[in-house]
Amino acid sequence: MAKTKEKILDAALKLFNKDGMVNVRLQHIADEAFVSVGNLAYHFKNKEAILEALYEKLTKKQKHLLAEYRIVPLFDNIDRLIAHTFQLQQEYVFFYLDTLEIVRAYPAIGKTHQRHIQSQIGQLKVIIEFNVSRGALVKEPMDDYFQQLAMQIWMTMDFWLTQQSVRIDQSPDEKDYRMAVWNLLIPSFTDMGRREYEQMLQMPYDFFF
Repeated sequence: MAKTKEKILDAALKLFNKDGMVNVRLQHIADEAFVSVGNLAYHFKNKEAILEALYEKLTKKQKHLLAEYRIVPLFDNIDRLIAHTFQLQQEYVFFYLDTLEIVRAYPAIGKTHQRHIQSQIGQLKVIIEFNVSRGALVKEPMDDYFQQLAMQIWMTMDFWLTQQSVRIDQSPDEKDYRMAVWNLLIPSFTDMGRREYEQMLQMPYDFFF
C-alpha cells in the first residue's frame, strides 16, 4: 500500500512539474502511475489530497534544511542553504510556479503555507542576527530592518523561479539564484563580512563534498 501511494505521488509530482498543477487531472496521474482511477481514489480521494501530501513532503525537507544550517550559520553554511534550497525547488518546481493558484484553489493548504512562511522568515531573521552578533553584518540601522530584510530574502528565494520564468526564456541557473539572495545581504556586510564572503567565493565549499 505504501509503495502504491509513493508511486502515485511520484507520478503526480512529475506531471505537475511538467504540465503545471491546473492542467493535470486524476486520470493523467493514474495513467502515469499505472494504476486505475479507482485504485488512486482509494489512496487519495481527490487532487487536493495529493497536493497536501506533496506539500507535506516539501515543507518537511525545507524545515530540515533550515534546522541543519541554523545552528552555526556562517557564510559557507548560508551559501549551502541557498544552493540546497534551489535544488529542492527544482524538485518541486510546480509549487513555486503555481503558488498563487494553489493557495486560491485550496484554502486549507494556503493557511498552512502562511504559517510555514512566517516560520521561514523567523528563522532567516535568526540567521541574520547570529551574523550580526559575530561581527559579519552591521548592527540593525533602524527598528524592524532585519525583519524586513528576512522577508525580502524569503520573497527572493521563493519567487525567484517565477520571475525568471516570466522574464527570461532559459533554464534557471543556480549561480544566479545564489547571487540574487546574497545581493540582499551584501549592503549589510562589515569589513569582516566582506573578507569572509570574498574568501568563500575563492574557495568553493563543493571541494569538501
